[in-house]
Amino acid sequence: MPWTIERLKSLSLKQRETLFDNARQQDGPDAAEIMKLLVDHDLLVREGGGYPRDHPIIQRMEEIIRSDEGRAAAKTATDGGEAAMAGIDPLLTADLGSDYGERDTTNWAGSLTAEIMAEAGYVQTGKKALPPTCVAKTAAFFQKRR
Repeated sequence: MPWTIERLKSLSLKQRETLFDNARQQDGPDAAEIMKLLVDHDLLVREGGGYPRDHPIIQRMEEIIRSDEGRAAAKTATDGGEAAMAGIDPLLTADLGSDYGERDTTNWAGSLTAEIMAEAGYVQTGKKALPPTCVAKTAAFFQKRR
């Protein structure tokens, strides 16, 4: 039986997430169609309204943040006295457009940025306001561990 929007909506969120994970591990047009339906119709959105970490938008954000360019932008911003997100936010905005800023994406960006900063030997020491051109409004501030 082919997957339809109605059939997908009848599944629990956990079942839809499992279906998405299984489809992602397969190769072929059927798997691609299932993933497209789930993403295009926001059927992976959590009850609180946010995306799970394995959602394609969050995965793309993680790729950007963990890229050499993302890591350098976060470090440059931090070393210049800004929150690391001041360097990351413009990269996410340029790549994701309107997909960045909704469905808890700015919180994910902050969490993922905190991960890379900790990996680079920085510790969170507070929060800072971000420049007005950023989508996110505030973010963690880090300093190099001594």
